[in-house]
Amino acid sequence: MDTMTTRTHTELLAAVKGIRNAGGTTSQMLATIARMLTNPAAPEQYEDILDAVTKTAAHHFAYERDTGPTPHPDDATYDNLTPEGQMVVIRHVIFDFGVRVQPATTLAREADTTTRYLAVAIDDSDTFELGIDGAPLPAHHLVAIAEAEEYDENGETKLFPLPNVVAILDTGIHLDDDAPELDGLLTAHGWKLIGDSDSHPDNAEHEVAPTNLETTPPGIEYHDGRPKPYYLAGRKKLDERGSLVDALLVATFTAAQATDPATSDLDHVGVEMLLVGASRAAVDDRLDFEQIVRGNAGLDCKRRLLMAACAAIDTALDVISDRATCRTCDGPAVARTTDGKPVCANTCH
Repeated sequence: MDTMTTRTHTELLAAVKGIRNAGGTTSQMLATIARMLTNPAAPEQYEDILDAVTKTAAHHFAYERDTGPTPHPDDATYDNLTPEGQMVVIRHVIFDFGVRVQPATTLAREADTTTRYLAVAIDDSDTFELGIDGAPLPAHHLVAIAEAEEYDENGETKLFPLPNVVAILDTGIHLDDDAPELDGLLTAHGWKLIGDSDSHPDNAEHEVAPTNLETTPPGIEYHDGRPKPYYLAGRKKLDERGSLVDALLVATFTAAQATDPATSDLDHVGVEMLLVGASRAAVDDRLDFEQIVRGNAGLDCKRRLLMAACAAIDTALDVISDRATCRTCDGPAVARTTDGKPVCANTCH
């Protein structure tokens, strides 16, 4: 498919969002991506490109449906994906087939990638076993602030919370007593409501926004209620020095030292070098995807980059423990391609 047209991530995402907002199906989104990638001079290539796009969606669809590497049937329409899963799959397809835009060195696009948040009531102390800092949660009415993703429901755009929690607010009110108003609680912790201001947190979700973007932490994806130790170590260093490089060094060192190198036939230094490559690649991918120049990254952006790097470390540790080797250079692998083939820290492999 040498005649495939080059499209940027931004172009493809904008087209897909337009279809979603108009009530289009997942199949229609995939078809639109294929049409945009088809060179007008070679329209006969459309079916082949659509087949490639669909097979890529099938791979991500399988994981979204928790069926592992087993591909979804070739004749699937993918239209029975939940709203939450739809954009997860579509974004993977866009990232695989789109190209990165090299931004101008004088322009930062951080404002265009504002994260949306939901305040989610926690009226059960067992919802999260531990708080953001790893400490046990009190038996109080709590409100979790989580990153949120858009989805379409019957033509209406809504938000759903991701498992990326940025803060847990303690009302100080015992679960046996009535919960306080949400507005005052948010204000006291540096947040503000978007929309209604007289709501209570009981069994409800409300869109919120930070009053100061510079003080907003990135989301932590919870694993059995506990953030990863290497994330906490890296985040502490980032907050102390404001240096993403220092934070990544601390995070990768902490992760490598906590790993049993015997499981991968490597020593601690070998594991750390692999993690450094994986984390740097994740940071570069995130910068390119958000179209932000490295020198223009503010503290809030660095926090997001650290989270992306730690997610890559998490994946790399799993792949390294499998003793997978790169499909190209036979070196230790730290990630897998969309078709499941292992690749090393040189992700162009």
